[in-house]
Amino acid sequence: MTSRRWSAKGGKSYPARQGTPPPMAFFDRGWPEAGTARFGLSFGALGITIGGLDERRAAALRARYGSYGAEASAALALSFGLDERAHFIEPLGEAEFNPIWIACDGTRVRYLAYRVAGWFDTAARTGLLVLASGDAEPESHALENYLRCAVAWEAAARGGALVHGASAVRNGRAYLFFGESGAGKSTLSAVTDRATVVSDDLTLVLPRPGGGLDVVGTPFRGTYEGGPPVVGRYPLAAAFRILKGPVAEVREAPRAVVFGQLVGNLTFVAEAFGARADLFASVEAAFAAIPMRHLVFRKDDSYWDAIDAAGL
Repeated sequence: MTSRRWSAKGGKSYPARQGTPPPMAFFDRGWPEAGTARFGLSFGALGITIGGLDERRAAALRARYGSYGAEASAALALSFGLDERAHFIEPLGEAEFNPIWIACDGTRVRYLAYRVAGWFDTAARTGLLVLASGDAEPESHALENYLRCAVAWEAAARGGALVHGASAVRNGRAYLFFGESGAGKSTLSAVTDRATVVSDDLTLVLPRPGGGLDVVGTPFRGTYEGGPPVVGRYPLAAAFRILKGPVAEVREAPRAVVFGQLVGNLTFVAEAFGARADLFASVEAAFAAIPMRHLVFRKDDSYWDAIDAAGL
């Protein structure tokens, strides 16, 4: 899997390079740890712990992730190492979409970006991330991209997903709004005053005990700054592929079509479905009981009236 070509709103296309992460032999050479500090993230039943940090980095992670910082039982346990090289993927020296290359070896995933090389295994619940010393991207961004990838795969392994979509909670129930970049997720989130926005970019959904799915709060909120981070989990009432239009309305669409559009927004994981058909089946089963529709919206929160009118 490789980074994709992306067009900015101004129409400029940035290059998408081809590549692959290094083999496991690369990671077996041994990497010096930064220290003995640890940091944990917890999102409901999903947890990630990083060991081998120095106290400065652990403190920075605690400050960045705030109330999500906690060690969970059965967490994915990652080791942290340092590499003296500047970058694992050399920057082009011109604007480009941040290259992230992923390879799936069964339950093990290998990862490569400008400053981070790593792997994790969702079955063995272990992994490694190695940080390079360069400045192609801020360290906090480099680490967060790796963590987002790990969360996406951990969610998929549990029968959930990390969706490229906005989400909000209204009257105790959560709603998911997905679509490609430019579809309007940030706009839809910014105009509402009738719901609590969970995220305008990435939304974590996990199986709910007894059936169904929950939207789970994470720090991966995108650009939304209209309220404090949402902690906790809320039952998912409906999922919508969003479309811009002059009048807000919920449109019926073939479920296979809407589900296919959802699959295209399963960040970090969708391209591996060819090798992991079990994950595709798991996502399909997870969303089986969730109403899925098209939602047309305009630049106000009248879309909630359309959702209410549709009985969702």
